Amino acid sequence: MAAVTDVAGGLPDGGEPPAVQLESVTKRFGDFTAVDEISLDIEENRFFALLGPSGCGKTTTLRMIGGFEETTAGIIRLHGEDVTGRKPYRRMVNTVFQSYALFPHLTIFENVAFGLRRRDVDDAEIKTRVAEMLELVQLGGREKQKPHTLSGGQQQRVALARALINHPRVLLLDEPLGALDLKLRKEMQIELKRIQNEVGITFIHVTHDQEEAMTMADTIAVMHKGRIERMGTATEIYEDPQTGFVAGFLGASNLMQADIVDASTGEVVLAQGRRLRVSPGRLPAGEKQVRLGVRPEKIHLVPVDAEIEGNALEGLVIDASFIGVSTHYLVETGAIAQLAVMAQNLDDRRFAQGDRIKAVWRPEHTFVVT
Repeated sequence: MAAVTDVAGGLPDGGEPPAVQLESVTKRFGDFTAVDEISLDIEENRFFALLGPSGCGKTTTLRMIGGFEETTAGIIRLHGEDVTGRKPYRRMVNTVFQSYALFPHLTIFENVAFGLRRRDVDDAEIKTRVAEMLELVQLGGREKQKPHTLSGGQQQRVALARALINHPRVLLLDEPLGALDLKLRKEMQIELKRIQNEVGITFIHVTHDQEEAMTMADTIAVMHKGRIERMGTATEIYEDPQTGFVAGFLGASNLMQADIVDASTGEVVLAQGRRLRVSPGRLPAGEKQVRLGVRPEKIHLVPVDAEIEGNALEGLVIDASFIGVSTHYLVETGAIAQLAVMAQNLDDRRFAQGDRIKAVWRPEHTFVVT
C-alpha cells in the first residue's frame, strides 16, 4: 500500500518528501466545518482515492490541494514545498473535472495543445507531444475531430491528455467518471489505472463510488463529516472497517451488539445467550461490550440439523431473491433483526422462504467496529 500516515511530517524511507502532504488542514464556511484538521502523506506515483458520501469534505480537500479553495488553517506541501495560499497556476498540479471542460470550437489536437501554446512551446514540440498524449489515451488519429463527435468516455480521455501534457507532478481527478454510463465507467476505471502506471505520477481521485475507488486506488481514505475515518488498501478497509460508518459505506455489513465473555479466547455472547468467537486480537482491551460485524458473502446457510464448526446462528429464512450469480437471503435469527446473506449459486441447493436454517461463518471473518 502507499505509505500514508494520519500524522504528517517526516519523510518516507527513501528520504524523499511525499508527493502531497496535509498537516492539520481545516476548511470552514462560516460556522460550518467542511474539513476538520486532516493530516496525511501521499507518496510519489500512487493512485490515492478520497472516498465518501456527498458533503463529507472530499471535494473541498481536493480543491484546497489544487489551490481552488484557501485553507482556514493548516499546511499543504507538494513534494516538500509549502504551497499553502499559492494560486493554482503556481502549483505543479492539474485537475480533471467531471464536466470535461473541453473547448467545443477547437479540434482535439488544439484542446490537448492548449496548455503548451500558452507556454509558447514551439510547433514541432507541440506536434510531437500531442501525438504522444493521444496515443497514451488511445485516441491517435482523432486529432482533427471536434469534441462533440466523440463519446463521453473519449471526451474524458481528451481531458486527461490535456491535463497530462504539461507534465504535472500531481493529477487531481474530481469525480471524472460521474457523467459516464456504467459500461463506460468500468472501462475508464481500467484505463485510468493503466495511464497512471504509464505516466508514473500521483493521482488523487475523488469519488463517492466504492467500487470505483476499490478498483483503481492503491490507498483509499474514507471521509465522513470532514474527517478521514479509515485509510488503507481496499482489502484492509473492507476486511477490517473499524467503524460502523465505514462498514456500512464500503459494502454491506451485518452489525450486532455483543458482550465480551473472554477476550483472551475471543468468546462473546449475543442477545438470548448465543455465543460466538472472534479472532482474539480484534477485541479491544478493557471493554465489556463491542459491536461485531460480518459481511453477507462470508456467511453460508446449512440445514438446521447440520453439524458445523465455527460461528452459527439458527434462524428462519424470511426472503430469498435469486439474482443470477448469487441468491440474497434475509434471515430472522432473534439475535439480530435481519441477517443478510449472499450465497453464490454454485450448486442446486437453495433455501426458500420459511425454511429453518443455520447461518454459519468463520470466527476470523468477524470484525469489530466502534
